[in-house]
Amino acid sequence: MNAFAEKRSQALETCEKVMEGIENGTTSVSASLLMCKRIARLVNDLDGQEWLNYEYGGYPRADDGFVLHKAWEVGAMHGRLYKSKNKDGSFSSCIFTELCGELEANIESSKKAIGNYTTQGYSVSGDLALLATDRLTVRVHEGTNILLQNIQTAERRLSILKSQYYDYASKWQIELQFGNTAKSVFEMYQERVDRYYSALPTSALQKLNTIEELLEDNNPEHYAQILTSCRRLWTETAKTLFNEVLPNYTGKLFKTRSGKDIDISGDHDNNKLSAVIETLQTKAARNTLVGSETIYLVDWMEQINNAQSAGVHHEVTRDQAMRCIIHTYIVLGDILSLKANVDNVE
Repeated sequence: MNAFAEKRSQALETCEKVMEGIENGTTSVSASLLMCKRIARLVNDLDGQEWLNYEYGGYPRADDGFVLHKAWEVGAMHGRLYKSKNKDGSFSSCIFTELCGELEANIESSKKAIGNYTTQGYSVSGDLALLATDRLTVRVHEGTNILLQNIQTAERRLSILKSQYYDYASKWQIELQFGNTAKSVFEMYQERVDRYYSALPTSALQKLNTIEELLEDNNPEHYAQILTSCRRLWTETAKTLFNEVLPNYTGKLFKTRSGKDIDISGDHDNNKLSAVIETLQTKAARNTLVGSETIYLVDWMEQINNAQSAGVHHEVTRDQAMRCIIHTYIVLGDILSLKANVDNVE
């Protein structure tokens, strides 16, 4: 198991611990928060890390005492928003900033304080004894009500945070479980087509290894390099397959079955692959996905090329890099598989 797979496995296990602990009441909200922070780190969820860092370390305030705008927005998005009534009767949007650990401590201390609010052991005598006792009873009652209200508010807010942490763990559990299923399907596909990739030149195989290393490095600066490496792999594979499938072709144009002439000279690598696909299709023993979806594949090649070209000059996300790898691998794998099937027939 590589480092990336190990992290996914640990994250999934932590998700299940959070959910089980909250469901059966064996895990405190504070402990659930720490486990959610671990999930965010393992899956490299930057937005989640930002939010959970506020949840753990506090929502920062400016010099005027107000919560910083960015932190306020994050808190509002994660259940902390409430309406506060102003003196003029209007309402303002606010967020509560107590941390879950503070809420837990407040609930515990308030419950203990209620137990200490009593008239037992209090003794008075004289003409004002009854009045003094009545006043004490009122104060105990008022103090108890205030503490009960504080407990209710704290428990309600703690329940909101607990729900947020549970939902976060649940969301990632679903994504990771689906990801494992998709991974298993992809691994079966990979096992089938890897032998076709092994027939490529060594330089192309080296590019595959470079792409995997760049992704596992998890460095945002390498994501654009991944797109560039995919484009180079694409280009080299196109040239290799064209020379193998159409070794004696000397023309600059190739006429497709639809009658359209496409330029296959120079660096028109997508057109070269289109020519390869059409040539292989005419020789295939049966219609295949690659053969029946030629137009789609050529359009898809253009999209990849545009995305890769944009990646050289624009910031590329991990998601874009991963999708580029997957699509490049699958499309080239299908073409290589088609070629291998035709070679076997011949």
